[in-house]
Amino acid sequence: MGAGILTGLNPEQERAVTHPGGPLLILAGAGTGKTRTITRRVAWLAEAQGVPASRILAITFTNKAAGEMKQRIQAWVPSTGMWVGTFHAVCARMLRMDPEPVGRTRHFTIYDVDDRRRTLRQLIKDEGWDPQVFRPARFEAIISAWKQRRMGPEAARDETRFHGMEEERAAVVYARYEDVLKRSDALDFDDLLWKGLMLVEHDERNARRWVDRFLHVVVDEYQDTNALQYELVKRLAAGTRNLAVCGDPDQSIYSWRGADIQNILRFDQDYPDATLVRLERNYRSVGNVLFAAQAVIRNNRSRKEKDLRTEREDGPPLVVVDAADEEDEAMQVAGRVHRWVAEGTSPREIAVFYRTNACSRALEAAFTRLQIPYQIVGGLGFFERREIKDLLAYARVAVNPRDDAACARVVNVPPRGIGATTQERVRSVASEHDEPLLHAYRREDVRASLRGPARKGVAAFLALLDEVRERQHSAEGALRAVLERSGYLQWVETLDATEDVDRSENVDELLAFAHEYDHREQGGLRGFLEEIALLSEVDRWEEDAERISLMTIHAAKGLEFDRVAVVGLEEGLFPHARALEDGPDGLEEERRLFYVALTRAREELHLSHCRMRYRTGAPGPQSPSRFLEELPEEVLEGGGAVRQVRRPLTGLVAGLPEAPSSIEAEFEEAEDAPYAPGDRVDHRVFGTGTVVRVLGEGMDQRIVVHFDESDAERTLLLAWSMLERLT
Repeated sequence: MGAGILTGLNPEQERAVTHPGGPLLILAGAGTGKTRTITRRVAWLAEAQGVPASRILAITFTNKAAGEMKQRIQAWVPSTGMWVGTFHAVCARMLRMDPEPVGRTRHFTIYDVDDRRRTLRQLIKDEGWDPQVFRPARFEAIISAWKQRRMGPEAARDETRFHGMEEERAAVVYARYEDVLKRSDALDFDDLLWKGLMLVEHDERNARRWVDRFLHVVVDEYQDTNALQYELVKRLAAGTRNLAVCGDPDQSIYSWRGADIQNILRFDQDYPDATLVRLERNYRSVGNVLFAAQAVIRNNRSRKEKDLRTEREDGPPLVVVDAADEEDEAMQVAGRVHRWVAEGTSPREIAVFYRTNACSRALEAAFTRLQIPYQIVGGLGFFERREIKDLLAYARVAVNPRDDAACARVVNVPPRGIGATTQERVRSVASEHDEPLLHAYRREDVRASLRGPARKGVAAFLALLDEVRERQHSAEGALRAVLERSGYLQWVETLDATEDVDRSENVDELLAFAHEYDHREQGGLRGFLEEIALLSEVDRWEEDAERISLMTIHAAKGLEFDRVAVVGLEEGLFPHARALEDGPDGLEEERRLFYVALTRAREELHLSHCRMRYRTGAPGPQSPSRFLEELPEEVLEGGGAVRQVRRPLTGLVAGLPEAPSSIEAEFEEAEDAPYAPGDRVDHRVFGTGTVVRVLGEGMDQRIVVHFDESDAERTLLLAWSMLERLT
């Protein structure tokens, strides 16, 4: 039994799949078949070992990955009934089944970013503060960080005694925000993890419904876990210690959202008896791509060594382009892409990556000019469009009458006579009675106090919600009820009569999605809303569309393409200046991000940087990324491209001008200088180095420094160099 599950596995994969039990760490390098390995392991446990499917928990990080995992497992174990999903989806499912310990009902709403930001904006205004000064997005980030550290409003308020006014006011808003969530029977994304962990901790002391439920826990992308996820997994696997985690420290790129690389690096300390299996046979990339990626990542210290190897050919050399500016860079990339397509590569197998979304502007212009079809992954997503958000808000308040954010969004959309004055009066009533907005609208005394259009409008709104609620067994049926009763589609189309916006097509697509969901799942409107709430930007990516994909490298994690271009490889942009402020850890994460970019390519890589780029409000000279210097020359086109990009350019690195090396021919060695050859100095971007010479006089004085980390000389304008002398 189960022999077929092992078919096609290499010895290391088979060892991981058939691990008998206990802690298991699968170190899986890029392209080494980790998805195949962990899905076969889950199938092996159920089919060959007889573990009840419902007692196996498999967790990953995106719905796309979870869907693929389910599909592969079901090929071996049909109708398994096992738990497969993202951390957020698993926690949401647990909380739906057992919401009372965290103070919610099974009908709770999941607030997305827009819901949270709108709510925070209103709360900031309620306090009499200007949202332009105390920005909702900033408060959102502060509150999210507190939640990831498991700090409630009271603890946050105590902590703000040691911080500034912004944090103090954020703590005030945090307390009110939590009241709104509770009254609205809602949770935000941070809550799903925190409340999920709270549920498990409560369960440990009581019914043990969850801590004893799973006989095996399997976690993919373990290097991306944060403190809450780490603790959740640890507790769910504590009883049996049958915890199998799979990941790659070299691909840990999410510290900015709380991921802790130490979770995977210290796994053998958490579980001294753990079995370690290394997957090092790469099935994805040609030799030159793989050799280049490994040469770069070996410059990091926080990692576990892997010797990736491939049986594929070397493939074409890597191309490094030195562009004049971002327009030139974009046109060169577009030209390369055009050639790839002309040579037979499908557009869906080509991607262009960048460090920040701002880099997409020039690319979009160039692709449009050359009539190359493209899609932006992570731009304005389908479910962020106005008409989609409005229709889903109707659905949300029908499912959860306590959802204030959804109610406030659509109570007068389309306009039905319920103006701002009426809405504010009802908000006051709801606040006075500490009840949801919809409850206040249903109060007889409130409705009796209304006159004319407002009274008729409220009655129509409540009747519409009642009909949607009656049809909520079908997601499509409920949404059609909104459209039929509200006249929404006719109204919203009038908003853009002069613009090239076809909102009816978007509505049709939403209905088609709901129709497909109804035939695939039995969750009705509530299940449909939850599936949408948990989608990520990559889940919304049209994978099969015959278009070039433009995306940030963070969005590209987990994807692969035949041919990849990476733009913006300049100091201060990639590696990013903000990351460099975090010292060695920040630089290492940026290098891991570059490693991820390289290893997305199966066949060919095109890398580019600019000598001039428009940043921080003005054009400025740039210097090539240090990561280009770390590429081995033997994999580069012409073999001399590294020397080309290594030459110091006039650059603005993290705001610091760098002088061209040709200046040495124009200036004599300085007679009077604050530094002498041999002095040891430190630079916040380039690190420590040794002064080689000082050239020129006055404000034009240059200093040439040999920096240790890059093993390269750089010529800096002394007045702007911000060097610190080392004693």
